[in-house]
Amino acid sequence: KAVLDMEEVPGDILETQTDIKDPCVLGFYHIGSLGTFTQSAQSDFDYWVIIDRTGFTEQRYYNFEKKLNHIVKFARENFDQEVTFFIMDQADIRKDCYAGFEEPETMIAPKLFLKEEFYRTFLMIAGKIPIWTILPANMPQGTYDRLVGHLFRQPELAFLLKDFLDLGKVEMPSVKDIYQGIRWHICKSKEDPVKALLKATMILSHITNEKDSAMLLCDQLKQKFAKAGIDDCESDPYKIVFDRVLHYHQVHAPDGLKLIKTAIFFRLCGYPKVRLPEPGSPKKQLIDKYIRTWNVPPSQVKKLISYPNWPEQGKQLLDSTLIQRLAGMYEQISAKGKAIEKNLPPAEQRNMKILNNKVKERLNKEAGKIPSSSNFLTRHSFPFLSIKENSMGEWILSAALSNTIHDSVLHTSKTFLGLMGWIMENRLYRRDKTQIKLKTRLKLYESNAQAVSTDALYLIMQPVKPLFDGCFEYDARWTKILILLVCPSARFGVTQVELLALNSWGELFLDLLRLDTEGVLDDRYRKIADKINQYAGEEIRLFFFQMAQNRDENAVYGIKQFLAERFLMHRPGTAKRTRPMLDKL
Repeated sequence: KAVLDMEEVPGDILETQTDIKDPCVLGFYHIGSLGTFTQSAQSDFDYWVIIDRTGFTEQRYYNFEKKLNHIVKFARENFDQEVTFFIMDQADIRKDCYAGFEEPETMIAPKLFLKEEFYRTFLMIAGKIPIWTILPANMPQGTYDRLVGHLFRQPELAFLLKDFLDLGKVEMPSVKDIYQGIRWHICKSKEDPVKALLKATMILSHITNEKDSAMLLCDQLKQKFAKAGIDDCESDPYKIVFDRVLHYHQVHAPDGLKLIKTAIFFRLCGYPKVRLPEPGSPKKQLIDKYIRTWNVPPSQVKKLISYPNWPEQGKQLLDSTLIQRLAGMYEQISAKGKAIEKNLPPAEQRNMKILNNKVKERLNKEAGKIPSSSNFLTRHSFPFLSIKENSMGEWILSAALSNTIHDSVLHTSKTFLGLMGWIMENRLYRRDKTQIKLKTRLKLYESNAQAVSTDALYLIMQPVKPLFDGCFEYDARWTKILILLVCPSARFGVTQVELLALNSWGELFLDLLRLDTEGVLDDRYRKIADKINQYAGEEIRLFFFQMAQNRDENAVYGIKQFLAERFLMHRPGTAKRTRPMLDKL
């Protein structure tokens, strides 16, 4: 309503020819942590919008998406709240198909566990009630189908059942589902490693043959809910997740029990902005119960609560420990999972290849790759950043709370591009919210004598992360190389070259070439060209910058002469010796 009152929505997308008594939107539901023990200021606002696709033309569907996009924009700009709408067709969801409007399904998320989480956590905002909620728990698929079909065919129940819809039943997960789910949460660990570990462990618990693990959590919740009283916190959708993962580690993975307890503690305390819940709240009561049951000493509780004040290295160590545990779970199931993948249909094999490559990128620790910061730092917003070079030649990044007051050192690097790459990798610079001060006696130049700011480097490399998953269908290839010629003195020319290389998977790599200042410039230019030529690829784009007191107008031209065989711009039929060098022109 607020969006409409502000008249920000074009009138053409508000037109409708459908009677409100016969709506095409069947249900509107929130899915996730809202209303549970794990609700926090960082909770997602994710909504499932269930439609009857037969009631939509392509134009009408487009208009509907536009309306929702205006709500997303309004929430972001006015409340700094991210909202996501997932529009899905009821008939497709019943068959576990998550395709777009008249589009093929491209899905790397674990479909079975998406529906399980929906049934376990959904809050109905408007529309029809999923009929799954009123049927007995743990019902076999065949029985469910026959019962639902019979109910909807009864004329005497027609009036009652008009308020219900069938989204299908959730089957017990197969090895393929478990394998896919764990890999998916390895990818999601970039956003929240604590949540990813808890969800992946819940999924892995299904590989055991125990009776408790043979029931889906949504069915277990339905059984508890039928017997629960008012404010019965034992029936919380995430409390039963905690119970399941604790039991799994106690019986099957005791080495990881301490880590999973830490993850539960942080999840209840609003990780990464960790703080104790409000006194007297159900969440605080649950934490107090865990502290007593686990015999956690006060000193350990104090240490965990002080997480926001941990040094960055300590936060990174926790994140890497969580990810290593996820990687171990992946190895535990990978042999069975890979064997099953070979027999999948081509469309699913494509999706699995995309997922495999995303996991490979997430777990890649190759030398030279720009590392991740802690999850805490990635989510923090800094209005001011300061970059300076100390007397030892190291580059230091500091976070500033104002123009004059600087906070602690966030990162150090032996190279300038190493520091800039770290800022880009971890999204610490937001153009509309962050200012960077570069404190150095040298200036940064691009293609003319006018000095530029660090923002020019940032813009050149955007987007760092892929906008779509399709690039992971193929092996990573180099796409951009940022080349910085460092010239501390005009007398000695280029003394070293820093290269920041970006590949199609969104990985940044740092390379460094130190040069002999006693050698002639042409020899140095040739060595620089040889270093650049080590990065193979037909579509690589090169971006040259200089860090110097004054820009050397001949340096880039001299290097490109040695790159002529690869990067020379020419017209068909132009003799090689007369092909123009565009930068020189």
